[in-house]
Amino acid sequence: MPASTRQLIRSTSVFLLVGFVALMAIVGTNFWLGERAQAYFADAMGARDTRVAAVELRNAMQTAESSQRGFIITGNEIYLAPYQSAKAQEQRYLLALQSLLLAYPNAGATLSRLSEILATKYDEFDRTIALKRDGRDYDVIAIIRTNSGKALTDEANVFFAGIIGMADSRLTAGVAEQSANAAWLRLVSGIGALVIVAVVGGAAYGITRYTRELRETGNEVTALNNELEQRVSKRTADLAIERDRAGVLLAEVNHRVANSLSLVSSLITLQSRAVADQLAKDALAETQERIFAISLVHKRLYGSADVRSVQLDEYLTGLLEHLSTSLRGQGHGVSLSFAIEPIHLDTDASISLGVIITELVTNAFKYAYPDGVGEVRVRLGKGGERIELTVEDDGVGRAEGAPAKGTGVGTRIVKAMCMSLSATIEYRGRQPGTAAHLSFTPKSPSSAALE
Repeated sequence: MPASTRQLIRSTSVFLLVGFVALMAIVGTNFWLGERAQAYFADAMGARDTRVAAVELRNAMQTAESSQRGFIITGNEIYLAPYQSAKAQEQRYLLALQSLLLAYPNAGATLSRLSEILATKYDEFDRTIALKRDGRDYDVIAIIRTNSGKALTDEANVFFAGIIGMADSRLTAGVAEQSANAAWLRLVSGIGALVIVAVVGGAAYGITRYTRELRETGNEVTALNNELEQRVSKRTADLAIERDRAGVLLAEVNHRVANSLSLVSSLITLQSRAVADQLAKDALAETQERIFAISLVHKRLYGSADVRSVQLDEYLTGLLEHLSTSLRGQGHGVSLSFAIEPIHLDTDASISLGVIITELVTNAFKYAYPDGVGEVRVRLGKGGERIELTVEDDGVGRAEGAPAKGTGVGTRIVKAMCMSLSATIEYRGRQPGTAAHLSFTPKSPSSAALE
């Protein structure tokens, strides 16, 4: 079963936790054993001092007794030289034992009895020495013959042996405990080491397995990507062929639409020649200009690489030049000037804009200058995100609220085209003349862009 990232993290976390617990067990055991070693060291030092104090106290008593016996036998004071020193040592080591034996249970009675024995023993030493100095040898012999001194010495030796034995027992128990603790340390360290090795091995195995599976997955993804790239390349090539076919088909459609519109325009020309009424002729001429504005877009699309948008400067320049020539050919003496920024606009909007310009320019030519002399100016550009069109003249102007001149068809066409563009149009009075100002926002940011 493949190892997931979550499984790897979970297993690695478990391994690390187990390893951490094992490490803490080793550290805790070492810390505890260290504390126990410190306690053993203190106990060992106390047991050693206790043993030393008991042995020295016994030696002091023996030294005092030897000194006393030598003086009694010889009467020579020189034998008493070690006596006072031994007596002073006895007091010092007895005080030491009183402090050291507090750590031993039930040692109070032993220490009390030993103190009584030593006090009695040294009292006998002092009395016999005093009697010897007074020359009372018979009294000295009498005291010695009671064997009370020997009994006290034997009892004191028993207590000394017991105290030394207790100290030795404590040392032996401490050594045994340290040996057991060392064995525990080796056991815990060994188990901990095995656990840590197992943890490291498990983690390494998991990571190695995950890395191997990740590499295999990467190879599979690479293979799939290569296959997908091949499919995308093939599909892209197919789409390019289909797009080329669609482009050719659309160009052919535009070509046929342009030809059809040209045919309609020719038919209107023939019809106009057959009509005697001048108003009808003018209406047919206006219709022909509108058809030309539409057909010119399709002619531009037929020769363009991009059939979805129209370059307005090229399209409107051709349209306005045609209007100028056509209207002047109809006897109008008005001149036309224009300034068109290079803007791309989608096809439907371009057709609507061309029809609007045709109507506005035609109306300006026909009604702005009754005397037939003047100028019409056309400007197209961008103001922020909006496209702005201005058609202005210096003619007689347009009275506010006055009805439209002519049939009013042109005005209705302009309103319809403005609705299709979601545009606003207003007619501003000038001194002199009129300016038609149209503004609209393209349907998408990419549908109208400056080159």
